[in-house]
Amino acid sequence: MSNILVFTDLDGTLLDHDNYSFKDAIPALNILKNKEIPTILASSKTQAEMKIIHKEMDLNGYPYIFENGSGIFYKNQIYEFGTSIKAIHKVLLALMNFYNFKFYSTLPIKKAINLTGLKLEQCKNSQIRLFSEPLIWMDSDISRHKFIKDIETQGLKASQGGRFLTISSHHDKADALKWVKSRYEEGSNSEFTAIGLGDGENDINMINVCNTKILIKNNNAHLKQDDWIMSNMPGPKGWGEEVIKAIKKYE
Repeated sequence: MSNILVFTDLDGTLLDHDNYSFKDAIPALNILKNKEIPTILASSKTQAEMKIIHKEMDLNGYPYIFENGSGIFYKNQIYEFGTSIKAIHKVLLALMNFYNFKFYSTLPIKKAINLTGLKLEQCKNSQIRLFSEPLIWMDSDISRHKFIKDIETQGLKASQGGRFLTISSHHDKADALKWVKSRYEEGSNSEFTAIGLGDGENDINMINVCNTKILIKNNNAHLKQDDWIMSNMPGPKGWGEEVIKAIKKYE
C-alpha cells in the first residue's frame, strides 16, 4: 500500500454542486484504487448518507469522516467525538428567541428536497443527524456573526458550508483527519503524506493540516491561502485533475 492518503470533502468538491454526480472523478478514483492510495471522504453529511456514497464509490475498506468530523467510520466501527444532537438542539432552541433560522433535520421532507435537490431516500438520510444540525439562516449577516459568537460561548462551533450553517462540537474535519492518519501510521509504523481537497469554509482547517493543500474552484477564491493550490475546474472534474497532479509529485 502507498504511504499517501487523500482526504476529500464531498459537495462541491468530489460531488458536483448541482447534481451530486462524481462521474468526472471516476478515472482519478480508479487510479488511486490501482495505486492502493486510500480515498477518505470527509463531509458534513450524515453516517446514513456516507454509508451509501462510500459504497457507490467502491471505497470499501477505507474509513470515512461524517458530520464535519464528529463521527468516524473506521474498520467497521463508528467512533463518536461530537456533542449529541439533543444537547445541540437545547442550545439552539434557546437562541431561536433572538435569531431567525430553521433546523434542517426537522424540515418537512418536500421542503428539504426542494432545498437540496436530493432524491427522497437521500433526503431522508440527510436528516438523520447524530452530532450536528445544519441551519437554514433567515437573518442578516450582522446577526449571523453575533449568533456565531453566541454559539461559541456555549462550547459549540458554526461552520459555513455550501448551503447551510452547520452547528456541531469543536471536533472538526482536521481533528478527524489527524486521528485517521495516526491510525494508518501506527498500523504501518511509518509516516503518511496527506493530500487534502475541499471547497468551503468548513474545509479550511482540514486542508491546512495536509501536506498538499487543494482548493476546488467554486466561487471561493477569497478562501485560498498562499501555500494552497486552486483547481482550474470546479467539482469532480477539477478534483480529478488536481489529485492526479498531486500524486505524481510523490512518485
